[in-house]
Amino acid sequence: MATINLPIAQESEAIVRSVYAAFSGLARSGEIASYVAGHFHLDCEYQPVEEASPVRGHVALIAWIERWLEAWEDAWDEIDEIVASGEVVVAAIRVHGRGRSSGLEISQRLFDVHELRDGRVLRITEYLESHQALGAAGLLHGHAPREWAGTDGVEMRARYCASDVAGERRGFQART
Repeated sequence: MATINLPIAQESEAIVRSVYAAFSGLARSGEIASYVAGHFHLDCEYQPVEEASPVRGHVALIAWIERWLEAWEDAWDEIDEIVASGEVVVAAIRVHGRGRSSGLEISQRLFDVHELRDGRVLRITEYLESHQALGAAGLLHGHAPREWAGTDGVEMRARYCASDVAGERRGFQART
């Protein structure tokens, strides 16, 4: 079980909260380059659930976010819960979006593991189930909020469909 250093954990939690707050305004502001430069380490890596391999570095991350936001008139994240241990933070979030073409609103629950370095995000790995994220962070049997128990239900697997006529992400497939 991981040992929690409260001052570092509180600082790490604040950093992660600021990352989500800033992301939630990107679809409207378009300030993607400054968002990435201000929140992500130069050697950053992002592993979204819908990608087969990680997105590495500022240039690739900016391009990925630009491509992702093309589909959405608005996109925002809500933090449900956060657990921090040192410079590792697990966040249970809801990703929301309103389709640019259809106006359809979506919401998906994800569990993100953030690894921080020098006050910035070094790595984010997304998971569809809480136990996967907590296990990856070394927190599976320790500091998970009670509310996370039983939240996974049916696993949702997201796959980006480049050929989507509406220009929006779809293809959420339920697996039991």
